[in-house]
Amino acid sequence: MGKSLLSELTHRSYSKTKNPDGTRTPQLRVGIEARIDYHPFLDDWGDRYQSIMRTALNALLQGQSEDNIEKSFQSRFDIDWAWADSIATDAKGIFDSLIEARALKIKALNDDLVAGWKSVATTIELMSQQLANPTRKNMKGFAKRLMGTKSKFNRLERKQVEKNELEQATRLHICFGGAKLFNAQYHLEENGYSSHNEWRVDWEKKRGGNFYSVGKGSVLGNNPVAKIFYIDDDIFSVTFTVPRYLRGDYGDTVSVEFEVTGQRKHNLLYALESDKPVTVQCFRREHKNDQWYIHLTTYVQDVPTISSRNNGCIGIDLNAETIDVIYIKRDGNPERCRNALSFPIPTGTTGTKVARLRDIVCEIVKLAEFYQCPIACENLDFSTKKNQLRHSVSKEYNRMLTGFIYDKFRSYLVVRAEKYGIEILFKSPFMTSVIGMVKYMAKYGLNSASSAAMVIARRAMGFKEFIPQKWLKTLSSFFEPEDSKDGGFAGGWRRISAWLKTFCIRRPQLFQLDTVLRFLLDSLVTQSQKKTHKRRKPGGSSKSGGKRTGRAKPTEGQVPLEREEVVVTNIGAVTVAP
Repeated sequence: MGKSLLSELTHRSYSKTKNPDGTRTPQLRVGIEARIDYHPFLDDWGDRYQSIMRTALNALLQGQSEDNIEKSFQSRFDIDWAWADSIATDAKGIFDSLIEARALKIKALNDDLVAGWKSVATTIELMSQQLANPTRKNMKGFAKRLMGTKSKFNRLERKQVEKNELEQATRLHICFGGAKLFNAQYHLEENGYSSHNEWRVDWEKKRGGNFYSVGKGSVLGNNPVAKIFYIDDDIFSVTFTVPRYLRGDYGDTVSVEFEVTGQRKHNLLYALESDKPVTVQCFRREHKNDQWYIHLTTYVQDVPTISSRNNGCIGIDLNAETIDVIYIKRDGNPERCRNALSFPIPTGTTGTKVARLRDIVCEIVKLAEFYQCPIACENLDFSTKKNQLRHSVSKEYNRMLTGFIYDKFRSYLVVRAEKYGIEILFKSPFMTSVIGMVKYMAKYGLNSASSAAMVIARRAMGFKEFIPQKWLKTLSSFFEPEDSKDGGFAGGWRRISAWLKTFCIRRPQLFQLDTVLRFLLDSLVTQSQKKTHKRRKPGGSSKSGGKRTGRAKPTEGQVPLEREEVVVTNIGAVTVAP
């Protein structure tokens, strides 16, 4: 059974060491990043570390264990145990990611193939019907559509071959440094290189400049080989234990200072004083003049939860164009003194979208902090739909799925809410739009998105959304018995949703529910009458050679039945036999 969405996004955990009473202390994982002063040791060890890590990854691909790599690499590369442990851990993380990426790639190809072949079959059937009945309208652009179908057919065949090769492959593949830069060596002049040696300098630089050390709270400096110390004011230092093979050049240790301010400083000081492990990663940023940065991952005290469902709930509905938010009181009704909020989906560059998205999350969490209530959001998995985008026709929906906005929004929301003690609840989006439009859109004067957000908030507080009694009584003959029995919580809403789509009822029309209800009743009655009064085909069955054989004579002791009478009422069509 896979992890829940909240468990994948949360930064909450429990300490490994137990308290005297046997419990574990809840803690919150935080990240602290700062720029560090340059030292030549960073370049030398960063490049060498990545080379050793790639060797460790190859060893894992060949079947070696993580423990075996940790032990053998100490003497093989003349490095300390802690560095070998960090390299093995880093390689194992990449190895696990490659396995997961391969499974996701196979799933993506399979989803694409299933949707693609279905689309091709539908297109071929439609074109066959048009070819059988050639008219000017049917044959317009027929050759172009035929070529497009052939192109799609060839693409699906290539994807099928790619999927088969991926399933049969026994080795995982990854290109450190990027495939684009790797292919640039074959087109040097087009990519701005005068020689292969010039390209190789960039290639080696791209593949290096990064190293990692696993933290440990029981040692001095909270890390075995990258110890963190507080100096004064906002200044900290990191003292690296130089690997054995480099000690002739740099000595036993190398110390580099960095500055941390604000809340991050307090978090780091707490971690150092509380003996929390501090995992250190140093890396070079090429787009910032090759400056070196340090990223510290540690744990701080968990923020106590201040939100309660007794104070209501905030519901969030994610749409193709907006993020809609509404506050619901404990009784399940919206706050009348405050209108629902609607934020447009951020557009622009990646940095602009991320910045705007963080601002939206801050406003939502600030509202939840004011009411001291939890936040409810949709528990959606778009992975399968993303894989089938090529065969969809809705540009807005495709844009919504391909964007990273929704995954980022939920991750930012969880992290921000945990820092302020706000509980996040992920609930099923089952029929939220239909329920909101039928029950709450006209009642409270909301739009369809805000009414859906209201349903999500009510669902998080434990309310069940039954079908209104007026709808059940008026359309009783078209519901199943179980729908009327439980108030139509499950199958009844599916039927209403299908009817709204079948009879093309638009969302603004649902502000006049009585008119919509009468229209649905008339449409369903007309539809049922058409099904009841089926015209009899001329002639008899194929067995009788097309001749009518008349009514069969009853056998001895059998009472003949009279013709059934069809009685049509204002509710539906009922067949009665006298």
